[in-house]
Amino acid sequence: MGNGKATGGRAGASTELKRNALGAPALVFIVIAAIAPLAACAANIPLIIGHGNGVAAPADFVVVGAVLALFAAGYTAMSEHVANAGAFYAYVSEGLGRRAGAAAGYLALVAYNVLTVCTSAMGGYIVSRNLGFELGLELPWWAVAAALWVVVWLLGYAGIEVGARFLGACLVLELVIVGAAVGAVLLQEGPAAFPAASFAPSSFASGAPGLGLVFAFACYLGFEATAEYAEEARNAHRTVPVATYAALALTALLFVAASWAMIAALGPAAAVAATQGEDAGTLLYRIVQERLGAGFGHVYNWFYLLSSLACWVSAHNAASRYLFAFGRAGLLPRALARTHRTRKSPYVAGLAQALFGGAVLAVAGAAGFSPYAQIGAIASALACVGVMLLELLCSVAALRYLGAHAGERGFAYGRFRRLVAPALAAVGLAAVSVLVLANLGALTEQESAALNGVLACVMPAVLVAGYAAARWLDKRGALPDPVHIKVGE
Repeated sequence: MGNGKATGGRAGASTELKRNALGAPALVFIVIAAIAPLAACAANIPLIIGHGNGVAAPADFVVVGAVLALFAAGYTAMSEHVANAGAFYAYVSEGLGRRAGAAAGYLALVAYNVLTVCTSAMGGYIVSRNLGFELGLELPWWAVAAALWVVVWLLGYAGIEVGARFLGACLVLELVIVGAAVGAVLLQEGPAAFPAASFAPSSFASGAPGLGLVFAFACYLGFEATAEYAEEARNAHRTVPVATYAALALTALLFVAASWAMIAALGPAAAVAATQGEDAGTLLYRIVQERLGAGFGHVYNWFYLLSSLACWVSAHNAASRYLFAFGRAGLLPRALARTHRTRKSPYVAGLAQALFGGAVLAVAGAAGFSPYAQIGAIASALACVGVMLLELLCSVAALRYLGAHAGERGFAYGRFRRLVAPALAAVGLAAVSVLVLANLGALTEQESAALNGVLACVMPAVLVAGYAAARWLDKRGALPDPVHIKVGE
């Protein structure tokens, strides 16, 4: 589906993404880099231990990973039949109709663009701070962010293959430092230091398990981006499912190992106490320094810098592809669907996305908002809610789509993948949605109940407004079917 010649756009302009550019390993690199595993381990795991359900942090990652694996069953089945850069937009359209699909597309468009506000604010702050630590350069975070927005756009402009190589290199470095820290704790403390209580039901139910699950879910944000690159993947019907499950399995293993090692390094009681202090975010850094030596502390700072930049690049790529898909569908200016003649990168959408992200950052920075505790935290929470709702919608869409095609050629899925997994995923994601919205203040780091109440309504409001806009367009015969839009040159 979705192959042919382009319609619309400037005469002779390319509107095709680069075909057969990504294999499964490259796609895995891209989506795991979006998760920023080093930054996620450093920032979120201490929050789960100190403010969630303590030593059960590894179990939280197992539970959320299992829910997302169920989601991936239907999601990847959809990807085998629908290849579209606007993944959620196309999948929900196929399963729940064009109006619901367009609403999901608008939600994805907002969620991923908001995510770039988060990654650019936090990235500018982290890079600025670490350059100060390592080189003594005192640069304002907003100036660093402005300069790096140019770098991020240029990496997108250079083409997906260049971006994949950069993200792959960053990911390897992140995995090296986290793996070295886990290995050092294992060798120095021994297997007995890793408490079996981390997986005991009584430990999981202690403290605030809902909060633990919320922060664990936030760590996985980005793994679902595999399908957005289906048009650029080799043998997408096979590559996307393989990359999705590989990315999910690797990140789950990493988060379980890292959280368990952080508990083992200090001991259960001491780990909970240490992660309730103001310097909880430095726990992994301190473990690296103490277990591997001061030199590795400097290495950690540089790798953390690269982790934040890689996450930023991945978020920009994902947001750009939704802008591209909406431009191609005519729901946004068609100029956004133009791609580079030779590199086939969505450089116009990328430029629009960078200008949007930079403008929001400039306004927020000028207003005096903190890049990390306010801009980054609020934008991250909104993106988390948006993606969570998209995954819930997609699970329901997969349930209907796969059920409607059961028995047809190419749809020889077993009952579990076709029916049970999407249904269980929908139930699990609905439960996570309630937990996230009920604990939104923990994600936004804002104490105002009124503000958090307003923020909790933002993404559902986008979904409702998107559906209203789609209904208006549909009545006028102007609502496209994203799956059957012809693409090419």
